[in-house]
Amino acid sequence: MSKLHYPDLQVCVLAAGKGKRMCSNLPKVLHKVLGRAMIDHVLHTVEALRPKSIALVTGHASEMVREHVGQPANLDWVIQDKQLGTGHAVQQCERVIRDVRDVLIVCGDTPLLTVDTLAHLVDEHRRAGTDVTVLTAKPVNPFGYGRIVRDESGNVTSIVEQKDATDEQRLIGEVSSGIYCVRHEVLFDLLHLIENRNAQEEYYLPDIVPLALKAGQSVAAVAMNDSDEMVGVNDRVDLAHVEGLMQKHIIQDWQRRGVTIEKPDTVRIEAGVKIGIDTVIQAGCYLIGTTNVGDECRVGPNAVLVNAWLDDRVNVYAFSHIHGASVGSDTLVGPYARLRPGAQLDEEVHIGNFVEVKKSVVGRGSKINHLSYIGDAVIGSSCNIGAGTITCNYDGANKFVTEIGDNVFVGSDTQLVAPVKVGSDSTIGAGSTITRNVTEGGLTLSERNAERYISGWKRPQKDNG
Repeated sequence: MSKLHYPDLQVCVLAAGKGKRMCSNLPKVLHKVLGRAMIDHVLHTVEALRPKSIALVTGHASEMVREHVGQPANLDWVIQDKQLGTGHAVQQCERVIRDVRDVLIVCGDTPLLTVDTLAHLVDEHRRAGTDVTVLTAKPVNPFGYGRIVRDESGNVTSIVEQKDATDEQRLIGEVSSGIYCVRHEVLFDLLHLIENRNAQEEYYLPDIVPLALKAGQSVAAVAMNDSDEMVGVNDRVDLAHVEGLMQKHIIQDWQRRGVTIEKPDTVRIEAGVKIGIDTVIQAGCYLIGTTNVGDECRVGPNAVLVNAWLDDRVNVYAFSHIHGASVGSDTLVGPYARLRPGAQLDEEVHIGNFVEVKKSVVGRGSKINHLSYIGDAVIGSSCNIGAGTITCNYDGANKFVTEIGDNVFVGSDTQLVAPVKVGSDSTIGAGSTITRNVTEGGLTLSERNAERYISGWKRPQKDNG
């Protein structure tokens, strides 16, 4: 749990914009950045402040946003029926904000924001005792942002939006992030005074700055350390840019935590992924969703892991795909292997090239090394499944289970027609088609549809000398 706690702080998240430039049926804040919707990134950040509550302002396709977010206990929904500007959006929160000291206002399309930056803003606002504090930055390219106008003494006098700025004002390098911390006692009085005399005929939140100064209230600016945090998303070019920035930060964070990432510019690691120490992620790998990789693993190159679970010391060879599957420690997978949802591999399992496993349990130490399909099966420990083996699990309408005991040897090019059970310590000869249960021990052969059982047959043993 976060050590931060602001029980007298209300957070207001602005997420009502249409996002026309996204050219999408999806609300802008629901577009994903490294596997999470933008609004999820922002809510996760502000929740770490542990404020009294969060007011989420929605407008365009509010039902979709609400369905996605759900109903956290500390979240109030606010509807902005008409998108009349950021000042108007915050004004709609008046009915839900009460009994707090300050209101923190953030944008729902700024997924790079960090909790440390927001905490610094709130702390500085309170330390200075100001009425209005704006979070500012000095980006390399200030285009599109409201400029911070100061007087000769360096005091903030106004914030001028890009579209309303003069040529001289557009040369100013310090810009507003659109994030404010405002004393609750003055916020809504200021908002009710805002007018829409501007090029967009909207009620701009930054207009509270000159209004506060006119009323004799104090205004301050707090600079963020990294201007990337304030980068917003207006179109898909911005979306790709923000995702690139976040990916760089995530990769560097994992590197500092003890993960080796080869050719990091070719790797994708989404925000919900966890990786253990001394693990190596090779070039071209994709780690997606809620993937968890243990300690001392090796993944890649060009492997794809989606909502996968890898215990410690797992080696995933090149071009393998693991989706919704769990892999036990000291297991080898690939190259060119595919583990589909529901696959569960125990410890020390070998899954080789061009092997597909779906909704099956593979016991400890078992090997499926070549060119096989295992679906809807339960395989015991210390089994060897020969090349080309198939569990025939589907009759066109229903799925059936194949059960294989411990220490079973299945010869190459065998078809196991489910439902069928193979007893422990048994051996199935190459090229067999198994349609009936196999007795424990001995050798089972089939020629076309015939099966015969040889009692007492002993499997050849390796010469370990």
